Amino acid sequence: NQDNPRNPTSHQDPSRNPTSNPKTPGLSQLCIPLNWVCDGEKDCADGSDERYCNATCTQDQFTCATGKCISLQWRCDGDTDCGDADLSDEQACAPTVCKPSEVQCMDGTCIQSKWLCDGEPDCQDGWDEQNCTGGAVAAPGCKEDEVRCPKEATCLKYQYLCDGDQDCAGGWDEGDDVCRGRCAASQFRCADDVCIAAALRCDGRADCARGDDEVGCPGPRCNGTFECGDGSCVSLDRVCDGRQDCPPHPDGGDEASCGVNECLVGNGGCDQLCIDTPVGYHCDCRPGYHLVHGTQCVDVDECVAPGTCSQVCTNTPGSYKCTCVAGYQRDLQVPATCKAVEGHASLLLAHHQDIRKISLDHMEVTAIVNATRGATALDFVFKTGMIFWTDMRDKCIYKAPIDEGAKKEVVIQDDVTTSDGLAVDWIYNHLYWTNSQLDTIELSDLAGGMRKTLLRDDIDEPRAIALYPLEGWLFWTDWGRRPKIERAGMDGTHRQAIVTDRIRWPNALTLDLVLHKLCWADSKEHSINCADFDGANRRTVLHSPEALPHPFSLTVWEDTLFWTDWTKEAVLSTNKFTGGNLSTIAHLHAIPMTVHVYHSYRQPNSTNHCTPLNGLCTHLCLPAPQINARSPKITCACPDGLTLMSDGLTCELSGEA
Repeated sequence: NQDNPRNPTSHQDPSRNPTSNPKTPGLSQLCIPLNWVCDGEKDCADGSDERYCNATCTQDQFTCATGKCISLQWRCDGDTDCGDADLSDEQACAPTVCKPSEVQCMDGTCIQSKWLCDGEPDCQDGWDEQNCTGGAVAAPGCKEDEVRCPKEATCLKYQYLCDGDQDCAGGWDEGDDVCRGRCAASQFRCADDVCIAAALRCDGRADCARGDDEVGCPGPRCNGTFECGDGSCVSLDRVCDGRQDCPPHPDGGDEASCGVNECLVGNGGCDQLCIDTPVGYHCDCRPGYHLVHGTQCVDVDECVAPGTCSQVCTNTPGSYKCTCVAGYQRDLQVPATCKAVEGHASLLLAHHQDIRKISLDHMEVTAIVNATRGATALDFVFKTGMIFWTDMRDKCIYKAPIDEGAKKEVVIQDDVTTSDGLAVDWIYNHLYWTNSQLDTIELSDLAGGMRKTLLRDDIDEPRAIALYPLEGWLFWTDWGRRPKIERAGMDGTHRQAIVTDRIRWPNALTLDLVLHKLCWADSKEHSINCADFDGANRRTVLHSPEALPHPFSLTVWEDTLFWTDWTKEAVLSTNKFTGGNLSTIAHLHAIPMTVHVYHSYRQPNSTNHCTPLNGLCTHLCLPAPQINARSPKITCACPDGLTLMSDGLTCELSGEA
């Protein structure tokens, strides 16, 4: 039973108040799950669960001055992996000596010689692509309405040039060489000469760096003062001072009803509380209730407010109750919060030149896969310990065991031009990815076979993708000419746009599997938003140009959202309900790509309706969207080049009966 903090008379749960009953054990005798011990949070009131946690780094790790553990290979690699304030991993380093097959960048790092002048910058400052002649291989081209950022393989919409946001690394798109400092008629000029859309003026959010787009905006009348009958305002210290300050009006103005206590007669007609004031009175309610029609008190449904409870909220008269779904338990120190009772969550991070694992309960960062060229999107199958990722420079999709990243295998290598989004169906064992060069959404089995183009029409710039195989849904973002978020069945049916307004550059997408919410980050709106799976009940979690200059990827665990930001070159986090508790998880000193929470709860078990016998399908058996209770669970489909026959089960070569 969650006590209402605004209602001291609400019923109490004795188990939450050990002093209320002598037979109730003290907090020091309470039991907690073992995985809560040494997780960085004091779950016992006396902190005993975090008292003896002197973890040490392994032999293949380096111990930072702060105690953080990082991979030994990151020692003296030119990046301060211990953190901006901890330079211990880059101190007392011998001069870097590159191998015969390598060349040295200006910052001392080594890259493969064959990467020189290949059209893609591999040195942090792009040195390897400067002064190239003749033999340089052109990077993949941008579309007609796009321009390429000069130091990265990123295409940018022309409309985003000189809009006040640094979208290219180093801010090239906002520099003096590109921008003329003039605002169009449809724009508002900020005090620092940045141009923003005129519609953002006086919208309640500061879009200019100094907030001047919200200065001089009309506000509410008589805020905190006395309102006369004609609508004029009088300060409260002039009310009932013996002088008539309001203009003549039938209501008597600021000197009417002075010295009269209307609450003495019938409680002023109020249901609960009657508050006498110098002029008149007003009704109020006890905690847990709210006022309607000026006199009546109605129970407050605290469960309507996001974050009242982490997971399950049950409203009661004047109060509410918090509970947790299976696999979670209420936090002893914060009863409204639910924590996982098993396993330890980590973050998997694609970091261009490698893939890293960041522990969330202790200070440790390890490399899973080393020496990648352009690791971009990634996902995993927890039950097999296999990770999958796209490489934008090798133009492949790879897989590897999470503990043996060196044993990587190619899954897909044909026509994977630019794939920013990747998602694994952990129940039906399929791989889905976006292809922003071909403007398609494709799938295959986990071995790369049975490849199928699932969706190709009316797709402009597909990026992030997410799956919910328990109900057969596929979600993706499109940041093209008509930015939107769409969903369709994982078999390609029942496609619909679910978010189309107040959306400009939806880079990141994730699913809150507990609350059945879809969350996304917009790098132009500088916001994180969440909504139901159909786009309804949309809510802004965080809007901040400072905290969200250019988010790229988003994931969620318990009550926290994690994201990568290109401008900040970091992994950050915030509370998924309030947008508070902003924190930097890791500084990376390079552009971070996709981030995923790695835990079994992110891939809950469910029935595979294609087993046994592959749903009687000759080739692909795909989960179908559960529109209603009578919806089919599966659909048979065919790889590219084959056609589904009239029996709905059999695939044959196109054109053959």
